[in-house]
Amino acid sequence: MKHRVWVVTLLLGALVFTSACGMVNTLLGGRSSGTVADLWSDVPRMDGLTKADLELPLAARLMVQTLTRGKMNFIAYTTTANSQAIMDFYTTERMAAAGWNSSDTTGCMGDTSTAEVGTMCVFGKQSGTGQAGDKREILAIVTATDGGTRQTAVFFVRIDVTEETVQ
Repeated sequence: MKHRVWVVTLLLGALVFTSACGMVNTLLGGRSSGTVADLWSDVPRMDGLTKADLELPLAARLMVQTLTRGKMNFIAYTTTANSQAIMDFYTTERMAAAGWNSSDTTGCMGDTSTAEVGTMCVFGKQSGTGQAGDKREILAIVTATDGGTRQTAVFFVRIDVTEETVQ
């Protein structure tokens, strides 16, 4: 699972850096608010999030779906909070209290020194006793700030990385 976590982290990191290179306008002009209707109950909700009609960039969506065999769901929000405030809210301690406590994941990272650079937080969860076939998930929280409007797009991406057992 550790290898898969790092590959997913790198791919989602590409989403952050693509956003920094002028793709923010595309992010803020999409036509899909995600694959789920609301934020999952085991993910803490930061105050000030407004559900948005945003779409993950096609390249990022295709890479993640290919890697995870389509076992990905996401929802998008906007907020006036900056990326640093989002990183400060989604701490490893807060996420561990909500059950996201995998040691294979990194927490939050990113460059908040410029307005248009985003951040990414990655957390893991495993249900069961550590046996093959136990449900394993990665939660990525990806932000991108539009320098013009100062709105921050926040994508919550939940990826099922459960290893299939062969019988």
